[in-house]
Amino acid sequence: MSNHLNPNPDLPPEIATAAETAELVVFVGAGISRMVDCPGWDQMANKVLDQLVPNGIDYNELSQITRIADPKKRLSFAKIIAKKHNLSIDYNAIFKATRTAGNVYTYLNRFDSAFITTNYEKHLAPESSAKKPESDWRFHRRQDLLGVHLDKNGNVIHLHGCLDDPDNMIVTTRDYLEHYSSKEVPAFLTYLFAKKTILFLGYGLDEIEVLESIVRNAGMKAGGEQGRIRRFTLQGFFSAELGLANMLDEYYRETFGIQLIGFPKDKKNYSQQVEILAAWLRQMKFGSRELVDEVAAMEDEIRG
Repeated sequence: MSNHLNPNPDLPPEIATAAETAELVVFVGAGISRMVDCPGWDQMANKVLDQLVPNGIDYNELSQITRIADPKKRLSFAKIIAKKHNLSIDYNAIFKATRTAGNVYTYLNRFDSAFITTNYEKHLAPESSAKKPESDWRFHRRQDLLGVHLDKNGNVIHLHGCLDDPDNMIVTTRDYLEHYSSKEVPAFLTYLFAKKTILFLGYGLDEIEVLESIVRNAGMKAGGEQGRIRRFTLQGFFSAELGLANMLDEYYRETFGIQLIGFPKDKKNYSQQVEILAAWLRQMKFGSRELVDEVAAMEDEIRG
C-alpha cells in the first residue's frame, strides 16, 4: 500500500477495464448491510434467540446460550430449539432496515455488473434489472450457483441463501459444513475466481474469516495471469492501524492474490465507502457480455 490511508483511493484500472468488458463481479458482505442498520452476526443470533422466549426457552436458558461466544453456535442451538418446539423464526423482522437517500446501496445498485452476496436480505437490486421479473435475476438456491449466472450484468446471487427461503438459509455450523462440501459451491467459486475480476466489499476485520473461507473453498492461491491483479478488497482502518493494513495487504497478495485497498475510517467510519463508490461510479463505463462476445466474434472473423 503506502505510508498513509487515502480517503479517496483511485479506481484501480483493472476494475475499470473489467466493468467495460463485463468481467466485473461485486462481492458484498455483512459490513455493507450493517451500514443500513442490518444486524451483524452477534445481533442476529441474539435476536433469533429472543424470538424463542418463552415458548422455546426461558430467560435462564437464554442467558446461558447468549454466553456462547460463537454466534454460529448460538444460531445452531436456536435452530434445534425452534424445530423441537415447532416454532418459526421471523428473519424478515430481524433484517428490517430503513434506507435513507444516498445510502451505500443507492450507488451499489447503479453498478451494472453481476453481484454475489453472503447477505440474506435483498437490498441489492440493480437498476439495470428493475424492469425484469425478480426470478430472472435473483438467485439463492444451491442448484442456481452456476457460472452462467455470473455472465449477465444485473444478476444477484445469494451464496448463503435469501430471506425469501428461510428453510434453506445457511445459518448454522452444520449448514456451512454441508454447503461448502457440496459439489456446487466449490465449482461455482472456482469458475468465479478463474474467469472474473472481483471487488470484495463489506469484508472488514470482523469478516476476515468469511472472506478467507470463501477464497480457500475456491482453491485460490496467489499467482494468476503474469501479475495481472483480478481480486480486490476495499477495507477501512483507523489511521493508527496503517501497519496492520500494510501487513494484511501483503498477506492477501501472497496468499490469495488479492490487493487490499485501504481507506481511513477516523472521521466517517465505514460510511467513507459511500464517497469512494460514488466517485468510482462516475469514472466507470459498463459493457455487456453480449457486446463483448460480438466484438470477439468479429475479431475472430477478421483474423480468419
